[in-house]
Amino acid sequence: MNRSRVSMWMLVAVLTSLGPMTSQSVAQEDEKPSFKGRTIAQTMHWKGAEWLLRETREKEERVSVLMEALGVEAGQTVCDLGCGNGYHALRLARRVGSSGKILAVDIQQPMLDMLEERSAEAGLDNIELILGDTADPKIPDGSCDLILLVDVYHEFSDPETMLAKMRRALKPDGRIALVEFRSEDPEVPIKKLHKMSKQQILKEYLPAGFRLDEQFDELPWQHLMFFGRDDAPSPAEGEWIQLFNGKDLKDWKIKFAGHDLGDNYKNTFRVEDGVLKVDYSKYDSFDAKFGHIFHKDSFSHYRLRAEYRFVGKQVPGGPGWAFRNNGLMLHCQSPESIEKGQDFPASIEVQLLGGPGGDSKRSTANLCTPSTNVVMDGKLLTRHCLDSKSETYHGDQWVTVEIEVRGNEVVKHIIDGKTVLEYTEPQLDERDSYAKKLMAAGAKKMLSEGYISLQAESHPTEFRKIELQKLDPR
Repeated sequence: MNRSRVSMWMLVAVLTSLGPMTSQSVAQEDEKPSFKGRTIAQTMHWKGAEWLLRETREKEERVSVLMEALGVEAGQTVCDLGCGNGYHALRLARRVGSSGKILAVDIQQPMLDMLEERSAEAGLDNIELILGDTADPKIPDGSCDLILLVDVYHEFSDPETMLAKMRRALKPDGRIALVEFRSEDPEVPIKKLHKMSKQQILKEYLPAGFRLDEQFDELPWQHLMFFGRDDAPSPAEGEWIQLFNGKDLKDWKIKFAGHDLGDNYKNTFRVEDGVLKVDYSKYDSFDAKFGHIFHKDSFSHYRLRAEYRFVGKQVPGGPGWAFRNNGLMLHCQSPESIEKGQDFPASIEVQLLGGPGGDSKRSTANLCTPSTNVVMDGKLLTRHCLDSKSETYHGDQWVTVEIEVRGNEVVKHIIDGKTVLEYTEPQLDERDSYAKKLMAAGAKKMLSEGYISLQAESHPTEFRKIELQKLDPR
C-alpha cells in the first residue's frame, strides 16, 4: 500500500536510486491482475518512503484542505489504511487527541517501523500500528468512525475481499473516505494505472454494500468521496416484464422522420401472428423514412432481452449500410422531444446486423452513438460505430441479444451468454446540434436513464420477444 504520486518519473527515480523492488507484496508486471475492468496497480516499495514526505506535497495535494474536509473529531477512532510512514496518520492523531485512536495499517513492516519512530519523535502515543496483509487489514469489526484511504485503494490486489473487510470494520454510522487521483482529468500528471474515475469507483463500491454519502471536489488533483454502509436489504432481481405483449402496440409510441408523433407511416410497425414486424410491403421506395417505436416507460437499471431476425429484401432506396440492419436504442430522449425532421433519437444504439451470406463476416450487437458518446478503457470514444466480438448470423435465423444496463455506470452487450462489448459513462455529445438543444432545455449530459426504442431503417425485421428485468440500482 502506498501514498499519492504526483509525477511517476519522480517515483521511478526514487525507487531506482534506492534499489530494486523486492517486497513480496509487489505484483509482477506480467500478471496484470484486474478487477471490474480496471488493471490493479503495483504496490510502492518501502525504500521510496522518503518521497512521501516531500516538502512540495502540501502544495500539490492541499493536504490541509483534505484534513478539514474529513471532519475528524476528538475521541474518534480513525483508520489510516495504507498509512506508509505516517504522513496522514500523524496529522489525524493530533485531531482525535488523547481520547481518540489512530489505527495505522500497512502491509510492509518497514513502513510501520518508520511511522513508529516518527510518532515517538512527535510525542504521540495514540497510534496503534497494525501489520495487515493483501486480503485482510486486520481492523477490529465495528471499530472505526472513519477509514481513510489516500491513493492506495487502486493497489489492493484483492479489492473485493478488502471492501468486505472494511465494511465490517465500520461502526454503523462510520464512513470510508476515499482519495484517488482523477482519471477524468488528463492534466493530472499521473499515469493512467494510478488514477480512478468516479464511475469506476462507484462500479466497485456500490455493489459491495456501500452507499455514496458525499463528494468533495475542491482538491487540486484528487477525488474525495465518502461512503457509508448501505444496510438496507437488497431486493431480489425482478421478474421479466414483457414489453411487447404479442398482441398489439398499445404500450408503444411511434415516430417517423418528417411525421408527427403517433403517425405509423404506411403501417410499418405492425403485429401479426404474435410477432412485432417492421414491414415494407406498402412501400415503393424508402425515401429516408427512418422510424422508431418507443416503449412508453423510461428505465435506468435493467436487463433487456430481445429475439429478432431479418427477413425478405431491403426496400428500394434504402441506404447500403441499412441492409439487414436494425437496432435497440437505449437511454433515448423522450419521443415527444424528437424534432419532426430528426432521423434518430439521441441514444445509445445496440446495432443489430444480419450476415450477408456465404463466408462473409458481420458482427451483431455493435455500438452506434447518435448524438452521444461513451467511455471505453478510460477514454472518451467519439467515433460513431464500433464492432462487437460476436459471431455472424446469416439467413433468417432467430438471434437472442441481451443488454445489461446499469444507469451511467456500465452497459454490456451479450450474445449467447457471452459479453461481446462493454462500455461506461454514456453521455450526450456536446458537439452535436440535437444534444446541444437537449442540454439547453435542461437534459443532463451524463445519461443515466431513458426510453427504449426499435428501429425501421429499410430492411424488414421481426421481433418475437422483447422483455426486461429491472435491476437493483445500488
